Amino acid sequence: MISVQTPLRRFLLLPGNRHLTENLLNALSAVLVRRHGAMLDRLADFAGATCLVVPHDLPAAFLITLRSPPQAPRLQLVDPAKVKEPRAIIRADIATLVELLEGRIDGDALFFSRDLIVEGDMEVVVALRNAVDDAGIDLIADATSALGPFAAPAERLGRSVTGLAARLHRRFNPARSHTA
Repeated sequence: MISVQTPLRRFLLLPGNRHLTENLLNALSAVLVRRHGAMLDRLADFAGATCLVVPHDLPAAFLITLRSPPQAPRLQLVDPAKVKEPRAIIRADIATLVELLEGRIDGDALFFSRDLIVEGDMEVVVALRNAVDDAGIDLIADATSALGPFAAPAERLGRSVTGLAARLHRRFNPARSHTA
């Protein structure tokens, strides 16, 4: 696994690839803020706080920097080993992180089962959790909403692709104890 992850990490973190990925992530962040702006109110007291999100099954991590409303959080694709002192760190597999973002699974149960590892400032993590729990985020519907007349077919395609990805993830990661 190391031999595959290391070249992929290098590829993803090349300046051009990282820049493209970060632009897409920040565009999605802006869409989420437009569609679920109330979640920013819950994060206003934490402007400037950084949270490192480490999907243990991806070769890179996401550094989230909270900003003052109405600004969307800033997302960066990073090598987790090179991040200096984030205020909080969240670790889980990518499927779990997406389900948490969409409010489809119980973060407390994941935390106590150790499927979700949280380090650092718990106040920041709880604020993030409360903000996204109440937001009603649906990543596919939110991401495709900006596509106008192509939104419906793009959403169907996105759901098909993510359904396939989830099935493959469950097949190759049988240790995952919870289901969507």
